[in-house]
Amino acid sequence: MVEAGHRCAIPRCGETELDVHHIVPWEACKNHEYSNLIALCPICHRRAHKGEIDRKALLQYKAALTAGSGPGMQANFEAPIVEIRRRIFERNTDVPGFTFQFDFPDFEGLVQRIVSKNVEAWGYELLADFRHHQETVMPVKEEGNPDTESFYKVPSSLRGSYQIIRNDDVVISLEYTLDRFFTGSAHGGRNTRVQNFLISPFQPITARDLLAENSSLGDLSELVRSRLLSNRQYSENWVIKGTEPKGDNFSNFVLEKNGVQFIFDEYQIDSYAAGRQKLWIGYDQFAGIGNHSLFSKLAGNDF
Repeated sequence: MVEAGHRCAIPRCGETELDVHHIVPWEACKNHEYSNLIALCPICHRRAHKGEIDRKALLQYKAALTAGSGPGMQANFEAPIVEIRRRIFERNTDVPGFTFQFDFPDFEGLVQRIVSKNVEAWGYELLADFRHHQETVMPVKEEGNPDTESFYKVPSSLRGSYQIIRNDDVVISLEYTLDRFFTGSAHGGRNTRVQNFLISPFQPITARDLLAENSSLGDLSELVRSRLLSNRQYSENWVIKGTEPKGDNFSNFVLEKNGVQFIFDEYQIDSYAAGRQKLWIGYDQFAGIGNHSLFSKLAGNDF
Protein backbone atom coordinates (compact mmCIF):
# COMPACT_ATOMS: atom_id res chain seq x y z
CA MET A 1 0.00 0.00 0.00
CA VAL A 2 2.82 2.39 0.87
CA GLU A 3 4.61 1.45 -2.35
CA ALA A 4 1.52 2.46 -4.38
CA GLY A 5 0.89 5.62 -2.38
CA HIS A 6 -2.43 4.15 -1.16
CA ARG A 7 -3.84 4.53 -4.65
CA CYS A 8 -4.50 2.04 -7.42
CA ALA A 9 -1.25 1.12 -9.18
CA ILE A 10 -2.82 1.42 -12.63
CA PRO A 11 -1.68 4.77 -14.11
CA ARG A 12 -4.35 7.49 -14.16
CA CYS A 13 -6.82 5.39 -12.14
CA GLY A 14 -6.14 6.91 -8.73
CA GLU A 15 -8.88 5.11 -6.77
CA THR A 16 -8.20 4.82 -3.02
CA GLU A 17 -10.38 1.79 -2.19
CA LEU A 18 -7.86 -1.00 -2.66
CA ASP A 19 -7.35 -4.75 -2.83
CA VAL A 20 -4.04 -6.62 -2.95
CA HIS A 21 -3.76 -8.65 -6.14
CA HIS A 22 -1.48 -11.62 -6.94
CA ILE A 23 0.09 -10.93 -10.34
CA VAL A 24 0.75 -14.66 -10.79
CA PRO A 25 -2.56 -16.12 -9.48
CA TRP A 26 -2.61 -17.52 -5.95
CA GLU A 27 -3.77 -20.91 -7.15
CA ALA A 28 -0.66 -21.14 -9.33
CA CYS A 29 2.01 -19.86 -6.90
CA LYS A 30 0.55 -20.51 -3.41
CA ASN A 31 2.63 -17.76 -1.79
CA HIS A 32 2.60 -14.05 -1.00
CA GLU A 33 5.96 -12.93 -2.42
CA TYR A 34 6.32 -9.14 -2.23
CA SER A 35 7.40 -8.99 -5.88
CA ASN A 36 4.15 -10.74 -6.88
CA LEU A 37 1.76 -8.39 -5.05
CA ILE A 38 0.29 -5.14 -6.34
CA ALA A 39 -2.37 -2.75 -5.02
CA LEU A 40 -5.43 -2.47 -7.29
CA CYS A 41 -8.85 -0.92 -6.85
CA PRO A 42 -11.81 -3.41 -7.00
CA ILE A 43 -12.65 -2.50 -10.60
CA CYS A 44 -9.05 -2.89 -11.88
CA HIS A 45 -8.77 -6.03 -9.76
CA ARG A 46 -11.73 -7.59 -11.58
CA ARG A 47 -10.34 -6.46 -14.94
CA ALA A 48 -7.02 -8.16 -14.10
CA HIS A 49 -8.80 -11.43 -13.27
CA LYS A 50 -10.70 -11.20 -16.56
CA GLY A 51 -7.44 -10.68 -18.47
CA GLU A 52 -8.38 -7.15 -19.59
CA ILE A 53 -5.23 -5.97 -17.78
CA ASP A 54 -2.68 -8.64 -18.65
CA ARG A 55 0.12 -10.00 -16.48
CA LYS A 56 2.86 -8.37 -18.54
CA ALA A 57 1.33 -4.93 -17.97
CA LEU A 58 0.94 -5.59 -14.25
CA LEU A 59 4.61 -6.52 -14.01
CA GLN A 60 5.51 -3.27 -15.74
CA TYR A 61 3.38 -1.27 -13.31
CA LYS A 62 4.97 -3.14 -10.39
CA ALA A 63 8.46 -2.40 -11.74
CA ALA A 64 7.58 1.30 -12.01
CA LEU A 65 6.45 1.32 -8.39
CA THR A 66 9.58 -0.48 -7.20
CA ALA A 67 11.72 2.03 -9.10
CA GLY A 68 9.96 4.84 -7.28
CA SER A 69 8.23 6.46 -10.26
CA GLY A 70 4.81 5.87 -8.67
CA PRO A 71 1.34 5.41 -10.16
CA GLY A 72 0.50 7.70 -13.03
CA MET A 73 4.11 8.76 -13.55
CA GLN A 74 5.61 8.07 -16.97
CA ALA A 75 9.34 7.40 -17.19
CA ASN A 76 11.38 9.97 -19.11
CA PHE A 77 14.16 7.50 -19.90
CA GLU A 78 14.24 4.07 -21.44
CA ALA A 79 17.32 2.97 -19.46
CA PRO A 80 16.65 1.46 -16.01
CA ILE A 81 17.56 3.21 -12.76
CA VAL A 82 20.88 1.83 -11.51
CA GLU A 83 21.43 3.86 -8.37
CA ILE A 84 19.83 6.69 -6.42
CA ARG A 85 22.01 8.36 -3.82
CA ARG A 86 20.53 9.01 -0.38
CA ARG A 87 22.00 11.01 2.48
CA ILE A 88 21.90 11.01 6.27
CA PHE A 89 22.64 14.55 7.39
CA GLU A 90 22.70 16.22 10.78
CA ARG A 91 24.12 19.55 11.92
CA ASN A 92 24.35 20.40 15.62
CA THR A 93 24.97 24.07 16.42
CA ASP A 94 25.48 23.50 20.13
CA VAL A 95 28.92 23.81 21.67
CA PRO A 96 30.66 21.54 20.89
CA GLY A 97 28.96 21.47 17.50
CA PHE A 98 29.29 18.99 14.65
CA THR A 99 28.28 18.19 11.10
CA PHE A 100 27.51 14.62 10.02
CA GLN A 101 26.99 13.61 6.38
CA PHE A 102 26.74 10.02 5.18
CA ASP A 103 25.84 9.10 1.60
CA PHE A 104 24.62 5.66 0.59
CA PRO A 105 23.20 4.10 -2.61
CA ASP A 106 19.52 3.22 -3.02
CA PHE A 107 19.81 0.33 -5.44
CA GLU A 108 17.23 -0.88 -7.94
CA GLY A 109 15.84 -4.37 -7.31
CA LEU A 110 14.24 -6.10 -4.35
CA VAL A 111 17.31 -7.98 -3.07
CA GLN A 112 19.63 -5.07 -3.86
CA ARG A 113 17.46 -2.79 -1.71
CA ILE A 114 18.25 -5.04 1.26
CA VAL A 115 21.89 -4.03 0.71
CA SER A 116 20.85 -0.37 0.78
CA LYS A 117 18.94 -0.87 4.04
CA ASN A 118 21.96 -2.62 5.60
CA VAL A 119 24.25 0.26 4.64
CA GLU A 120 21.71 2.82 5.88
CA ALA A 121 21.54 1.04 9.25
CA TRP A 122 25.34 1.16 9.47
CA GLY A 123 25.20 4.90 8.70
CA TYR A 124 22.86 5.50 11.63
CA GLU A 125 25.18 3.47 13.87
CA LEU A 126 28.02 5.80 12.85
CA LEU A 127 25.83 8.81 13.66
CA ALA A 128 24.96 7.41 17.10
CA ASP A 129 28.64 6.77 17.86
CA PHE A 130 29.54 10.27 16.65
CA ARG A 131 26.90 11.88 18.88
CA HIS A 132 28.11 9.81 21.83
CA HIS A 133 31.69 10.97 21.26
CA GLN A 134 30.59 14.58 21.23
CA GLU A 135 28.59 14.18 24.43
CA THR A 136 31.13 12.19 26.45
CA VAL A 137 34.62 13.06 25.16
CA MET A 138 34.48 16.73 24.22
CA PRO A 139 35.35 18.99 27.20
CA VAL A 140 32.79 21.52 28.41
CA LYS A 141 33.22 25.01 27.07
CA GLU A 142 34.03 27.61 29.73
CA GLU A 143 32.64 31.04 29.01
CA GLY A 144 35.32 33.72 29.07
CA ASN A 145 38.17 31.19 28.95
CA PRO A 146 40.24 32.10 25.87
CA ASP A 147 41.73 28.60 25.70
CA THR A 148 38.36 26.88 25.35
CA GLU A 149 37.07 29.67 23.06
CA SER A 150 39.91 28.84 20.66
CA PHE A 151 39.44 25.09 21.15
CA TYR A 152 35.84 25.20 19.89
CA LYS A 153 36.52 27.45 16.93
CA VAL A 154 36.16 24.58 14.40
CA PRO A 155 33.28 22.09 14.93
CA SER A 156 33.71 18.33 14.60
CA SER A 157 32.71 16.63 11.36
CA LEU A 158 32.29 13.20 9.83
CA ARG A 159 31.70 12.59 6.14
CA GLY A 160 31.07 9.17 4.59
CA SER A 161 31.41 8.82 0.82
CA TYR A 162 31.48 5.70 -1.34
CA GLN A 163 32.49 4.16 -4.64
CA ILE A 164 30.57 1.31 -6.24
CA ILE A 165 33.24 -1.20 -7.21
CA ARG A 166 30.81 -3.82 -8.48
CA ASN A 167 27.04 -4.06 -8.82
CA ASP A 168 25.58 -6.96 -10.80
CA ASP A 169 23.45 -10.08 -10.38
CA VAL A 170 26.23 -11.80 -8.41
CA VAL A 171 27.66 -9.29 -5.94
CA ILE A 172 27.56 -5.72 -4.68
CA SER A 173 30.89 -4.33 -3.50
CA LEU A 174 31.25 -0.84 -2.00
CA GLU A 175 34.36 1.04 -0.87
CA TYR A 176 33.67 3.67 1.79
CA THR A 177 35.90 6.55 2.82
CA LEU A 178 35.21 8.05 6.25
CA ASP A 179 36.74 11.49 6.80
CA ARG A 180 36.69 12.58 10.45
CA PHE A 181 37.73 15.74 12.23
CA PHE A 182 37.24 16.27 15.95
CA THR A 183 37.18 19.69 17.55
CA GLY A 184 40.59 20.61 18.92
CA SER A 185 42.51 18.11 16.76
CA ALA A 186 45.66 19.10 14.92
CA HIS A 187 44.42 17.37 11.75
CA GLY A 188 41.66 15.12 10.51
CA GLY A 189 41.72 11.38 9.99
CA ARG A 190 40.63 9.08 7.20
CA ASN A 191 39.86 5.40 7.17
CA THR A 192 38.37 2.86 4.79
CA ARG A 193 35.41 0.58 5.33
CA VAL A 194 33.86 -1.82 2.85
CA GLN A 195 30.52 -3.49 2.28
CA ASN A 196 30.44 -6.73 0.25
CA PHE A 197 27.27 -8.75 -0.34
CA LEU A 198 26.58 -11.88 -2.36
CA ILE A 199 23.19 -11.51 -4.05
CA SER A 200 22.03 -15.12 -4.36
CA PRO A 201 21.94 -16.56 -1.79
CA PHE A 202 22.04 -13.20 -0.03
CA GLN A 203 24.87 -12.91 2.50
CA PRO A 204 27.60 -10.49 3.59
CA ILE A 205 31.10 -11.54 2.52
CA THR A 206 33.97 -11.36 5.02
CA ALA A 207 37.68 -12.17 4.68
CA ARG A 208 37.09 -15.67 6.08
CA ASP A 209 34.55 -16.31 3.33
CA LEU A 210 37.39 -15.89 0.80
CA LEU A 211 39.19 -18.90 2.24
CA ALA A 212 38.71 -22.63 1.80
CA GLU A 213 37.45 -24.58 4.82
CA ASN A 214 40.90 -25.93 5.66
CA SER A 215 42.61 -22.54 5.27
CA SER A 216 43.19 -19.85 7.90
CA LEU A 217 43.95 -16.17 8.23
CA GLY A 218 47.56 -17.26 8.68
CA ASP A 219 47.56 -18.62 5.11
CA LEU A 220 46.05 -15.37 3.85
CA SER A 221 48.62 -13.39 5.83
CA GLU A 222 51.50 -15.27 4.19
CA LEU A 223 50.07 -14.76 0.71
CA VAL A 224 49.52 -11.01 1.18
CA ARG A 225 52.91 -10.50 2.83
CA SER A 226 54.78 -12.24 0.04
CA ARG A 227 53.04 -10.10 -2.56
CA LEU A 228 53.67 -6.86 -0.68
CA LEU A 229 57.32 -7.62 0.07
CA SER A 230 57.98 -8.40 -3.59
CA ASN A 231 57.52 -4.66 -4.00
CA ARG A 232 60.67 -3.11 -2.58
CA GLN A 233 59.01 0.16 -1.67
CA TYR A 234 57.67 -1.32 1.57
CA SER A 235 59.56 -1.77 4.83
CA GLU A 236 59.55 -5.39 6.01
CA ASN A 237 58.78 -4.33 9.60
CA TRP A 238 55.77 -2.26 8.49
CA VAL A 239 54.40 -5.11 6.37
CA ILE A 240 54.87 -7.84 9.00
CA LYS A 241 53.10 -5.77 11.65
CA GLY A 242 50.27 -4.68 9.35
CA THR A 243 49.56 -8.19 8.02
CA GLU A 244 49.45 -10.16 11.25
CA PRO A 245 46.75 -12.87 10.96
CA LYS A 246 43.98 -10.80 12.55
CA GLY A 247 40.56 -10.20 11.03
CA ASP A 248 40.86 -6.40 11.21
CA ASN A 249 44.01 -6.43 9.07
CA PHE A 250 42.15 -8.00 6.15
CA SER A 251 38.64 -6.64 6.63
CA ASN A 252 39.02 -3.97 3.95
CA PHE A 253 38.75 -5.55 0.51
CA VAL A 254 36.55 -5.09 -2.54
CA LEU A 255 35.52 -7.68 -5.09
CA GLU A 256 36.22 -7.15 -8.78
CA LYS A 257 35.41 -9.39 -11.73
CA ASN A 258 38.63 -11.41 -11.60
CA GLY A 259 40.17 -10.70 -8.23
CA VAL A 260 40.20 -9.19 -4.75
CA GLN A 261 41.66 -5.77 -4.02
CA PHE A 262 42.88 -5.37 -0.43
CA ILE A 263 43.02 -1.84 0.98
CA PHE A 264 45.41 -0.74 3.72
CA ASP A 265 44.88 2.57 5.51
CA GLU A 266 47.64 4.97 6.49
CA TYR A 267 50.05 3.57 9.08
CA GLN A 268 49.07 -0.07 8.42
CA ILE A 269 51.82 -1.06 5.99
CA ASP A 270 53.38 2.34 5.27
CA SER A 271 53.66 5.87 6.63
CA TYR A 272 50.85 8.42 6.77
CA ALA A 273 52.48 10.43 3.99
CA ALA A 274 52.33 7.41 1.67
CA GLY A 275 48.54 7.37 1.94
CA ARG A 276 46.28 4.37 1.46
CA GLN A 277 47.86 1.36 -0.23
CA LYS A 278 46.13 -1.26 -2.36
CA LEU A 279 47.02 -4.81 -3.41
CA TRP A 280 45.18 -6.77 -6.11
CA ILE A 281 45.25 -10.58 -6.08
CA GLY A 282 43.51 -12.60 -8.79
CA TYR A 283 41.09 -15.34 -7.74
CA ASP A 284 43.36 -17.84 -9.51
CA GLN A 285 46.35 -16.66 -7.46
CA PHE A 286 45.10 -17.76 -4.05
CA ALA A 287 47.41 -20.78 -4.29
CA GLY A 288 45.01 -23.44 -3.06
CA ILE A 289 43.80 -21.49 0.01
CA GLY A 290 40.87 -19.77 -1.67
CA ASN A 291 37.16 -20.58 -1.66
CA HIS A 292 36.90 -22.09 -5.14
CA SER A 293 33.09 -22.22 -5.08
CA LEU A 294 32.79 -18.51 -4.21
CA PHE A 295 35.47 -17.45 -6.69
CA SER A 296 33.79 -19.43 -9.48
CA LYS A 297 30.55 -17.58 -8.79
CA LEU A 298 32.27 -14.20 -8.65
CA ALA A 299 34.29 -14.71 -11.83
CA GLY A 300 31.66 -16.63 -13.80
CA ASN A 301 32.96 -18.25 -16.95
CA ASP A 302 36.29 -16.43 -16.65
CA PHE A 303 37.50 -18.45 -13.63
